Amino acid sequence: MKNIYLFVSFIVLIIVSGCLENTVSTDLNYSGMTHDTLSVSSVSGFNYQTPPELGNSTVLYLGTDSNGFHNPFALFKVQSNSVNTPETFSSFLDSSIVIDSTKFLLTLNNDTIETNMIFDLYYFPNSGDSIFNESNTNYLNINESDLGLEYVSSARLFQKTPDSSETIYPTLSFNLKHIIHSFIDSSNINQNRTLMVKPKFELSNVVSFKSSESGFSFAPQLHIFTHDTTFIDSTTDSVSVDTFSHHFIATDDLSIIIPPDISNIPNMLTLGRGLSYKGLIEIPDLDSILSPLPEQSIITKAELSFYYPIDTSQSNFYLQLQPVSDSLHYDQLQGVLLNDPIEVMSNILPVVNISNNGKVDLNIREYLQLIHFGYISNFGLKLQVVNTSNPFNLYSVYSQSTSDSLNPKLFIHYVSP
Repeated sequence: MKNIYLFVSFIVLIIVSGCLENTVSTDLNYSGMTHDTLSVSSVSGFNYQTPPELGNSTVLYLGTDSNGFHNPFALFKVQSNSVNTPETFSSFLDSSIVIDSTKFLLTLNNDTIETNMIFDLYYFPNSGDSIFNESNTNYLNINESDLGLEYVSSARLFQKTPDSSETIYPTLSFNLKHIIHSFIDSSNINQNRTLMVKPKFELSNVVSFKSSESGFSFAPQLHIFTHDTTFIDSTTDSVSVDTFSHHFIATDDLSIIIPPDISNIPNMLTLGRGLSYKGLIEIPDLDSILSPLPEQSIITKAELSFYYPIDTSQSNFYLQLQPVSDSLHYDQLQGVLLNDPIEVMSNILPVVNISNNGKVDLNIREYLQLIHFGYISNFGLKLQVVNTSNPFNLYSVYSQSTSDSLNPKLFIHYVSP
């Protein structure tokens, strides 16, 4: 079914592109054209919640946020090919290669060192290699006590003294030499390449580390140090020793986030990435409003406006509105849903940056034009927050209000022959 939605979305995207590229050749200001406006106030919104979806985040979190978000541990899957030498994990199973030391490195997301924090490293010698999936593992389908983890080592944050004005980020460096052969042994049917990091003690604040999405230089990585000894002269004890450092990047990583229990505020839509609160927007009268328009009518403007409390904490966030692909009822959106039941048509409507003025206008012209031309149906719109610097922030917009001036509204301007 998902492939069908993707195909439909692709076709719709082609249609939208065509509409945008092949603009109407008629002069819309021609005296024979009719200009009119419509105002729609029958706009409703409903909240629903899924587990946090932060697998592509550039930051990993550990600790507890002031809003009650708990981040108990982070998981890392290390690739088996070195990124700076030709070696693989299998190379080090050769008895002629001596491993001098190993370390697993994490980089703090800011350049100020946090004191009195100790972190523990674990691995999973008997759990296979399917412990987590960056895209869909979350606090509802993974339980630390079921993972069969074994303690490896502990580490504190360390920061080198910069040589100049360069920025030096503190790092965690875990020793795992004593378990490295078990970790890389591909002959073990339960072999896996997953590591876990968690605070040794409960943290009263959140500490953030750079993830694999932050770039090669700061990605979590395993370093294996070896040396090669060569006898210069077979008749003497003279030798040459070359030291090598092999780097293995964690290609998948994920911090598990457990959101707090938060009650919905009456007449408000609550949105947030860490909470994974989203909204379903319905405009039930839209079909009856658009159907009387002449067939060749061109919608020149369509703004869906939401109002929100003026609060500095609500500034500089992004809202994304996407057309829903299939019919859905609010009853299907109850409780915390393991999977998002709403399929959408992506890349049709723009993402909007919100400033702190209490109102946001979302351009849905393409959506209405496609409905009017009969290419798609009015199944509603999915509303969510995206691209926020802090996933633990919560945002609210009015869905209904005792004051009519704060209710969501749709303004439409169209031209017809």
